[in-house]
Amino acid sequence: MYRSIKNTVILGGVFVIFVLGMYSPSWTDRLIFWGVGGIGFIILAVLIGERVRRVIEGYYTYMSGGAEDGDLVYKQAGNTLRLYFKRRQHIIYVPSDMKWIEVMPDWAKANKNLIMTRIRSQVGRHWMFEDTEKREHILGQK
Repeated sequence: MYRSIKNTVILGGVFVIFVLGMYSPSWTDRLIFWGVGGIGFIILAVLIGERVRRVIEGYYTYMSGGAEDGDLVYKQAGNTLRLYFKRRQHIIYVPSDMKWIEVMPDWAKANKNLIMTRIRSQVGRHWMFEDTEKREHILGQK
């Protein structure tokens, strides 16, 4: 659904910029309007598009931390889940199935597969996921 909305907005934006540009008196003015309008539309679409995606899909992820390591934060319907990662090795540490049930909040205990599928789709292919039971790789949850 998000893709169809995104494609409709992009086509509509391109059409509006093209039509408004046709009202310019000269070709030079039209080209300038189309260039500036296109760049402005792209910036606006990127800024607003991510917020719309979050509302439609109902979840999002982001990473916070330093150059060495940090937290991957997954948010869904006001709930938060945190996973530890090492930036240089591109490894995200995921509690093993037994540890997941032990340390994760109630809302996430039965949803490990869904949550991990969503996180994988958000972070990209260059990150590896490693099951762990080590305390230093498992973050406390709120």
